[in-house]
Amino acid sequence: MWHVALISAALPVQVAVVGLAGTLPAGTSEFAAEVVEYVQGGPIPADAWTGIPFNNPAAALGPPTVDTTDDPAPPAIPADWWPVNPVYQPFRVYETESEPVFEIVSIGQGGRLVLKFDHPVLNDPRNPCGVDFIVFGNANMRLCGGAYWNNGMDPSAVCIDSRYAVRAEPGVVSVSQTGEPGTWRTFNDPNDALALKADSWAPTLGRVLRVPIPPSTNWWAEPTDPTLPFTPNLPMAAFGGLSMADACRLYGHSAGGTGFDLSRVGLDWMQYVRIEQSGNWDVTPEIDAVSDVRAFAFPDFDCDTDVDSADFEVFEACATGPAMGPPASGCERADLDDDGDVDAVDFGIYQRCISGPGRLAEFDCLGA
Repeated sequence: MWHVALISAALPVQVAVVGLAGTLPAGTSEFAAEVVEYVQGGPIPADAWTGIPFNNPAAALGPPTVDTTDDPAPPAIPADWWPVNPVYQPFRVYETESEPVFEIVSIGQGGRLVLKFDHPVLNDPRNPCGVDFIVFGNANMRLCGGAYWNNGMDPSAVCIDSRYAVRAEPGVVSVSQTGEPGTWRTFNDPNDALALKADSWAPTLGRVLRVPIPPSTNWWAEPTDPTLPFTPNLPMAAFGGLSMADACRLYGHSAGGTGFDLSRVGLDWMQYVRIEQSGNWDVTPEIDAVSDVRAFAFPDFDCDTDVDSADFEVFEACATGPAMGPPASGCERADLDDDGDVDAVDFGIYQRCISGPGRLAEFDCLGA
């Protein structure tokens, strides 16, 4: 067992994403920026090719992995880049001329990882889906019949196993405002072994899946947004039997990960996140990143990746009229132009963004 403390990441200034409100001040990061403590605990896995164990906690700083490598049979070595997807997760330590590059860090028996943001993460009512921060691990869905993913596969031709949909190694998550003993609040859902735990549901999706347009055969497009939560209304069971393509479409623009709502532990904000091994000898949680969800001014109010009549019902219930005062509690996201009311201007934004049920809503409608 060994211990590492106070590791900071040299992270870039945050770049605002189109359609997102409440961006952070320049120089701050939407991802965890400092390792406060890492206790490896018991044995942890190592990279299959380099043999280097996943024991560098700085791997949990910055954004989650978008692309990883192929996984060829020995004696071949990884040579191709494949997008991270729900059945093919980060699992590499690259050897470079200077130093190894770690995609993930593992937490063994009795271990823990404590990370710090460089700003308070808020319980903001404008955050999508009621989620305030997201933890990314490397839990993965399984393909039907035990099939092994190959990036040359047509994702519409393979399916998610309905019996063993997800392989997860859940880690217990706690948060604190100061990081001091006695200040930690722990997320716990006794009714669900996977909910509200790190490295569980939902597996990371690195790139948005789009139907190829001839002559292209590439299904994988722009990177997903790791600050946009995966809808909490879709449990693991909803994915069993779906094609891989349909499963990825349910992510929309979200990178997935496990979303946490600070109101569940009675906090208005936090700055420290602690992830601990659950006590099961067979479980070694892996962590890729932790992100701060940003307030999102977009009319997908029910967080199902489209804008349709269900979202209009939410908008209609929240309407105040012009200059009629702030929207009611729970309706903050309906103030799409952030002017303190929900009126015809906000309705115009909703209309521009209508995609129809089951069709991915695109953020560029906000600039129309």
